[in-house]
Amino acid sequence: MPDQHDDRLRVIRARTILDMLGERPATGRDLLRPLRGLDNAALLVRGDLVLDVLPWKSVRLPAGTPVTDMGDVTLMPGCINAHCHLQLSHTAGRTLFGAGFTAWLRSLIALLREPHDATALTRACRDMAAAGTAHVGDYAGDGLLDVDAAARAAGLSVSHFCEWFGGRAPFIDGERPWPPRCRPLLEQRPGLAARCAPAGHALYSTDARVLQDARQWCRLHGRVFALHLAESEDETRLLLHGEGPLWDCYRGMVLPEDWPVPHLRPLAYARRLGLLGPGTLAVHGVQLEAAEVADLAASGSALCLCPRSNACLAVGTAPVPALLASDLLCCLGTDGLSSNTDLDVRQEAVFLREKLDVAPQALIRCLTVNGAAALGLTGYGSLTPGSRAVTSVLPASLSL
Repeated sequence: MPDQHDDRLRVIRARTILDMLGERPATGRDLLRPLRGLDNAALLVRGDLVLDVLPWKSVRLPAGTPVTDMGDVTLMPGCINAHCHLQLSHTAGRTLFGAGFTAWLRSLIALLREPHDATALTRACRDMAAAGTAHVGDYAGDGLLDVDAAARAAGLSVSHFCEWFGGRAPFIDGERPWPPRCRPLLEQRPGLAARCAPAGHALYSTDARVLQDARQWCRLHGRVFALHLAESEDETRLLLHGEGPLWDCYRGMVLPEDWPVPHLRPLAYARRLGLLGPGTLAVHGVQLEAAEVADLAASGSALCLCPRSNACLAVGTAPVPALLASDLLCCLGTDGLSSNTDLDVRQEAVFLREKLDVAPQALIRCLTVNGAAALGLTGYGSLTPGSRAVTSVLPASLSL
């Protein structure tokens, strides 16, 4: 990872460098536009910023300039992992896969009482950075400070979504929007709040009034509002009919006994609450129907796909072809080690390429410029002058 305190000129050489010059967030047909890299190229770096990408033959270097030759690979910008739960890294390999959402959830609940595992968190962040991730959008709880420290020590930058969870929570104070479990931590580190936003967990696990207030606060303060949406059939059954395994699991614990069933599908309920629109990042979207894809796209919201997590939990497959063909801004995330096998977000793209034959240029855009746009980032998603000098190696199955 680049050292922002080392301002010496450094050079990284590769067979091909895909700098994403001139690329903007893309949807629909624009996702399929050709991408062209620069062959036999050099990336010039000073500190942690890109100076330029040039043909190797045109580079003239001062004596002693360090050159790292990456060999026969294609380098691309550091990836954006738009959705993760780093705090749950200690649960890796210990939750139930393959039996559906609620069975997995029950196995996870049993582990949530355990103390934070700093070793597991540090390893997870280092592995993510080593895989070429530049920035992560992380769902935060009472481990917020530990996650932030571990991520930054690994060279990752991070956007924290401070998660409101539970049934009847108090209204958000306009001056103090943070969930109770995050609020004392942010009072210790007021500067950290600039990289945080209040977020909802889900429509069935966060009070509707809190979701609305959090969304409004994010809109007023220029922050991204995030929530899990339409992840499983169990969620749809709960919201539509007030029954099913998730209802049985949460009723009387997270959901009050008198919780009013909305009798709406997830997207319709989110729309009724006013949660959709520019600046909203929905996560998963597995249960979206064709008309709902168009509705979500028309709202101006973005969607983060976590396909390997969905496969591990056996909740189904998001309608990826329809999502990518729409005007919906799509990006990729790993979800976390409680519901996935690793945190290499490139493997989400590989999964979609191999299982659904999604075009590589679309997936590369989802990993870079689209992820940066979905999280409201500048200086990420490309290797152009002034951007973060974090690179990743393009997997062979995504070759252009």
